[in-house]
Amino acid sequence: MTESARFLLIASSKMQRTAAFERAVALARACDAGLDIVALDGIRMLEVFGLFSRETFSTLRDSYLQTHRRWLEQEADEERKRGLDCHVQVLWSEQVFEDISDYVQATRPAMLIKDVHQQSALRSLFTTPLDWQLLHDCQCPVQLVTPGPHALPQKILAAVNLYRIKDTDLRLNDEILHAATELGRRSGASVHVVYSYDWSSIYAVGIPVLGTMPIESGFQEALAEAHEEAFSLLCERHGIESRHRHFLTGMALPIVEGFARENHFDLLVIGTLPRPNRLRMLGNTARALLGQAPCSVLIVKAAPPADGQVKVL
Repeated sequence: MTESARFLLIASSKMQRTAAFERAVALARACDAGLDIVALDGIRMLEVFGLFSRETFSTLRDSYLQTHRRWLEQEADEERKRGLDCHVQVLWSEQVFEDISDYVQATRPAMLIKDVHQQSALRSLFTTPLDWQLLHDCQCPVQLVTPGPHALPQKILAAVNLYRIKDTDLRLNDEILHAATELGRRSGASVHVVYSYDWSSIYAVGIPVLGTMPIESGFQEALAEAHEEAFSLLCERHGIESRHRHFLTGMALPIVEGFARENHFDLLVIGTLPRPNRLRMLGNTARALLGQAPCSVLIVKAAPPADGQVKVL
């Protein structure tokens, strides 16, 4: 974390200290980073329904913005008294994503932090398309925070994928572990790493690239050993204790989701590769984990390849 690093919190419009608010403040203080808090308000439905004249609506809007800004400044003042470099901004926005995107481009935060709430009916962490847009267009890591007992994460689980074809893809694992271990060091959290070895998925994905692979038990055992060795080397490179390395067998989604839930992790770190399609911005496992993760999620994005080509798989 650089000395001039700043985090960006997309604050709730409800004028309350949410889980993301507390996480952003705690992380900024732990990482010696500054914190920018942006709240975007907009109640266009009042205009649509014609409940108020334009003049009355303008008065109500200005009054609401003033109240919101006053509340946010009061909260920021309390944090400044504790030594946090904190800036706040309240905007009335009719194009929320465009305004947030412009702000991100202008400030280039080290991390974007935002509340997210699980919808039980859909088993989805996302409440609005804004979350998807931020994940697609923001190059910085994005942390989606769910309600929990700890402002700072206490147990961090990094999920890696060792079955990647290109070296640039493999480097994403190092970026994931770098982000997880840096947060763990700053926040005092324990950092665990999980990899789910799934022979059936490897076989299915490998056929278009490598052709039909041997199915003899000896080959499968040798491949599993090679993956386990690569996993150990990756963890060793990032200083992960042996007892915090979890090489598991089975389909990635149920294995990782179940392991995170059963062991009460409060932050899951995953990675995603650049993709041109907003609907395919994440791999299948990462997208599913975001829908079923039992805790907050930090999404680390790989840097685009030097040739400008993006991964389409």
